[in-house]
Amino acid sequence: MRFLSTLSFILLSLTSVAQITISGKVIDKKGLPVPGVNIGIIGSYDGGSSNKDGLYSFTTSEKGIQKIKISMIGFIKQEIELDLGTKSIVQNITLKEKISKLKAVRITAGAFEASDEKQGTSLSSLDMVTTAGSNGDNYSAMKTLPGAQQTNEREGLFVRGGTGNETQTYIDGTRVRNPFGATIPDLGSRGRFTPFIFKGTIFSTGGYSALYGQALSSAVILSTIDLPKKSSANLSLTSVGIGGGYQHLTKDKKQSFGLNYNFTNLGTYFKLIKQNVDFIQAPKSHQLDANYRAKIGKTGMLKFYGYINGTKTGIRRQNITSLDYNDVNKEYKDEYSVDNTNAYGNLSYKTFLGNKWLLKAGYSISKNTDAIETRIVTQDNELIQDMNFPVRQTSIGGDNFFTSGKFVLEHFLPKENAIRFGAEYINQIDEQTNAIGNFSISELYEKENYTSLFAESDIYITNNLAGKIGIRAEHSQRIGKVNFAPRLSAAYKLTKAGQFSAAYGLFYQNPDFQYLASNSSLNQLIDPGIQLDYQRAEHFILNYLYQKKGRLLRAEVYNKEYRNLIKNESQNNYATSTGAGYARGFELFYRDKTTLKGIDYWLSYSFIDSKRDFLNFPKEVQPDFVANHVASLVFKKFWTKKTFGINGTYTYSSGRPYNDLNSGDFMTGRTIDYHTVGLSLNYLKNIGKAFTVFVFSINNPFNFKQVYGYNYAQSDLNGDGQFARKEITPAARQFVFLGMFMSFGIDRSQEVINNNL
Repeated sequence: MRFLSTLSFILLSLTSVAQITISGKVIDKKGLPVPGVNIGIIGSYDGGSSNKDGLYSFTTSEKGIQKIKISMIGFIKQEIELDLGTKSIVQNITLKEKISKLKAVRITAGAFEASDEKQGTSLSSLDMVTTAGSNGDNYSAMKTLPGAQQTNEREGLFVRGGTGNETQTYIDGTRVRNPFGATIPDLGSRGRFTPFIFKGTIFSTGGYSALYGQALSSAVILSTIDLPKKSSANLSLTSVGIGGGYQHLTKDKKQSFGLNYNFTNLGTYFKLIKQNVDFIQAPKSHQLDANYRAKIGKTGMLKFYGYINGTKTGIRRQNITSLDYNDVNKEYKDEYSVDNTNAYGNLSYKTFLGNKWLLKAGYSISKNTDAIETRIVTQDNELIQDMNFPVRQTSIGGDNFFTSGKFVLEHFLPKENAIRFGAEYINQIDEQTNAIGNFSISELYEKENYTSLFAESDIYITNNLAGKIGIRAEHSQRIGKVNFAPRLSAAYKLTKAGQFSAAYGLFYQNPDFQYLASNSSLNQLIDPGIQLDYQRAEHFILNYLYQKKGRLLRAEVYNKEYRNLIKNESQNNYATSTGAGYARGFELFYRDKTTLKGIDYWLSYSFIDSKRDFLNFPKEVQPDFVANHVASLVFKKFWTKKTFGINGTYTYSSGRPYNDLNSGDFMTGRTIDYHTVGLSLNYLKNIGKAFTVFVFSINNPFNFKQVYGYNYAQSDLNGDGQFARKEITPAARQFVFLGMFMSFGIDRSQEVINNNL
């Protein structure tokens, strides 16, 4: 017994001598404790983990130089060497956070993204369709976002003091030449593309990537969907037309093809709902579109989308100049008709080249033809014979052919860093013939070959700090110059939910076709040295984004400086690149899906101060397409058990400037403030095997008066020193829509409910 006690004492003494303690504290680079970190000796079972205060401690009997491994999910693994002697060791550890897409800061200055939910969706494709008042139009839905103006009487998306043609649309990387349908002056037009063909949307109000060019103000970047989940068919019956299509997925789920047809005719609708203008031909269109998608190899995806569209429309309304007679017997009417054919095709391919390289390539082609006729007629619709109107009948024929090719190579580097570079080529041919009566008075022709090279890198310093550096070089054969456009942006994460972003860049755009072509014909007569330059805009943007638990707050300030804008020299009837201007402002966007149970809503507000001296402006003033204040409230509520939903939109815009010819000052008039409300009701029901959505919507149910500006007489016919004028208003104060949309093969009810239709 005495022997055993002595032996136990000896063993305990040896053990106590052999064991040493390793302890310390684990922190991150900010000095905050990191709990749950595993610390252990490699090749041994000795180790421990840090507690809530970052403290750890364990004992070991190992001796000599040992490697210690430190690991924790979300942080870079570390190995350190310790010389284990006979004394306890205190070893503090600082961990570096691993950079990952899930946790890394995102650069959000200037952009509203709608693609991957993990990347912070602002508007999805379903949002585009179900935003009350948008009537399923992408661009109308985007007008509820800050930065966009309510210029509903004009073609294009007007953003941050820019004209409609300063916003460009890109599909799968390549530019679209004619994204809007045929238009009537003062009545605007819709976009040509349905939202449901896209899986991702980026609406950049400025500071966009070096991969995109030829857009002074804004870029709408759209990505088409990949393979569908299963084969399906669809049918739509609405108050303005019919449509249907079929989408087939092969058994191996590697290929799909689809065909859709839509017919729109507002003739019956206009007979039921009185319009403010007399339509000679109510808008009527046919569109046939097709798509093909295929998986190529393990990582490749080939996609084709194309359509052909034919549209006819014509109106008859008061001739304002004849009103200046103040004689009802001499009140004439203007007739305007357009016959448009537009064909478009887009082919894109992407694949991984090994593990570190991604190739994206795209090619698009389009052909647009317009036949426009104008006449001034009597009340009996006969061509007038009034010598005060030397131009009584005109015809304009316009054709443009546009092709674009582009490729991008992206190389993935460690820690989520990447570099991408590529090239773009555009060829476009524009032709226009102008005739008065039966006599051709001018023919304009312009051809352009445009090339660009670009490079861009993503730089992740930490999960909280990232940057993007890019450069774009462009060459226009028509202008004969090369420009260089640097693009810089950065983001810093303050907390898990909040971050700051900043962006800077130069953006160039060629002058419009008519100015280039007119100057070409005039150069020989006036001055062969007259040469237009690239229009230029310089963007500065600062952005704050907060996103947490179904809430998103976005605030942004910006400054934009314009140079080399087109200026019409009226005395010599040619254009120069001597115009300038600026736009600066503040924007706010808040979206909340959590606070009000079952209700998704967003608020947007824009303030802008913008002035320009361009076109025929005699001085720098606020242009007539800019309102200083624009705000929108959008809400959506869906009752799941009743499969019924209601959506609403209210939009406000302060009055816009207009040039009052009866006043001595240029552009000092102001329209009345703009108000509108959109309401839509949606009911879901299965009819046989068809998932069906019934939709009823009405725009401006409270009958707000809306005035976009004024058209003035071109002559003072009665000599009283005042020019007759007429308000520019919508074709009707209200628009009512009723539709039934049926889907065969796919039950979309859960998708609709989840997205709060």
